Parts: sequence; C-alpha cells; structure tokens
Amino acid sequence: MSKFLPADNLPSWLPIHDFADPVYNYKTGAELLDTTKTSLWTFVAMTAFNPIFWNIVARNEYRNKTITKIVGSPKVGCYLLAVTIFSLSAFRDHLYLDAVKDQPAAAELDNPLVKLLAAVLFASGQIFVISSMWALGVTGTYLGDYFGILMSHRVTGFPFNVLNDPMYIGSFLTHVGTALWFQSPAGLALAGWVLVVYLVALRFEGPFTDMIYSAAHKKNTPAPSNPARSVPTTPSRKSGRIAAKSEGPSDGEPASYAAAAAEAPGKENVVVPAQTPRRSGRVSAVARGETGSASPMRMTRSKSKSRGLGSDDE
Repeated sequence: MSKFLPADNLPSWLPIHDFADPVYNYKTGAELLDTTKTSLWTFVAMTAFNPIFWNIVARNEYRNKTITKIVGSPKVGCYLLAVTIFSLSAFRDHLYLDAVKDQPAAAELDNPLVKLLAAVLFASGQIFVISSMWALGVTGTYLGDYFGILMSHRVTGFPFNVLNDPMYIGSFLTHVGTALWFQSPAGLALAGWVLVVYLVALRFEGPFTDMIYSAAHKKNTPAPSNPARSVPTTPSRKSGRIAAKSEGPSDGEPASYAAAAAEAPGKENVVVPAQTPRRSGRVSAVARGETGSASPMRMTRSKSKSRGLGSDDE
C-alpha cells in the first residue's frame, strides 16, 4: 500500500503507480541535472515539436482546406486533428514522466508541505485544462476556427474569467506539481521550458486567430444599402439653381423656374449656396426676353452648358 495514494488495485500500466510509489535518487549541487539522459532531450524536443506541428497544419488548413478536402467535412477534419493533438500531448506527458524519473532528486524537497503543494498544483492545473475543454468544446479547443467552425460568442465564464489562457497555464501547473512530487529540480526546469514554448506559441496563435474572426466579420457584414445617403455628394451648379428656385420665385422671376424646381427629383436632399444677384439678374433678364442685357454669344454658351448637364433635353 502506498504511503500517499492507494493504487494497489489499479491496472499496472496506469501512470498513477509512478506517483504512488516514487523512487528517489538523491544528489546535490551540479549532479541534480543529468544531461546524459536521452529522456531529458527527447522531452525537450517533443515539447517544441507539438505547437509547431499543430500551427503549421492548422494554418495550412485555413488557407488550403487540405484535411477538409481529404475527409469531406470540416467538422470531421477538426475531430481528426483533435485526436492527433491529444495523442501527441499524452505522449509528451509520458516523456516528461520518464525524464523526471531519470533525473536525481533533491533531499531539500522531501517535505510533507512540498507534497501537499505538489498535489494542489497538479489538481489545479487539471481543473483549468478540463474546464477549458468543457467550456470551449472539441472544435473550440482544437483549432476549429481554422476549419471555418467559428464560435458564436466569446467565452467569458470559468476558467476564462480567471486566466486568459487557462489551458496552457493549467498544463504548466500540472508539470510543476509533478516535478515537486518527484522532488526533481530538473523537472522544475523542464516545466519552465513548457511555459516558454507555450508563451512563444501564443505570440503566433493569438494574432492569427484574431485575424480569422476579423476576416469573417468583414465578410458577413453587409454593405450599406444606400451609399448615396450615407456619403453626401457635391451637387452640381444646375441642381443648386433648381433647388434654390424651389423655395419660390424671387421678385421679378418667372414662375416657370419654380415649376421646374418642383418637378426636379431629389431636390429636398440638395443644399446649395445662395446665388449672387448678378447671376440671378442675368437669368431673369433672359427669361423676360430682354435680349439687350445679354449678348447672343453669352446666351449661346448658357444653352450649350445646359444641354451638357441634360436639363433641356430631358
């Protein structure tokens, strides 16, 4: 029977037996880190490999839909990647346990309070990891957004109201708890390596995920239904004259101009600066037939300009 964990009746292949009956090889000083052990470097390499692998695969899926084309469904593809990532993570944890058992232990950590702290950290880490997966679901946890499976809203409940990245922090705490349980300074160093790798991965994953949701938002946002109303346009001089006349004929001005203004479409949306008396006098003179106040050349230019704007022929 173990001193800390009753595990005699459990299958022998479960790693809990390693925790129930740990074996300590006490060393001191520089001997606490044995760099000759292959298990140490295997874990270091595997820890770095995992996030590199899933980020490369997920980004390729976002751009080229490779997995989706092979399996025929983005959801099936996401579940396939989820199984792969979960398996790689479990294998990495197995390598970590082997590395810690191969490393010397420190007698200074042989203390019941250290054992209690180790258990608390391990349990807290697992709570953060499991609750994160529960809150996000399979597709939210295992890069479903790269497959086009986007979450409808941001998760703000536990554990995301406590930590921004509870899954990565939870994994780090689990490794720290394991290292303390085995009284392994080398294990603590390896746990620090796990945290460093996760922090580097977040610098790439966070911005890319934000880009995915930003692009989806722009794609799903409809264009303005009436751009002409949202962006005022500069009215033409002809429209301005008609709109100004729509207020009613001025003194000595023919009523035909007011009638033309009333028939002009969209006049209520046009704002025109006030006309100068000189221009108003010239138009009024022409309308009254006082040909002596304007030369034939000036009258011809006025008519040709009106045709260009389309008022006379329309």
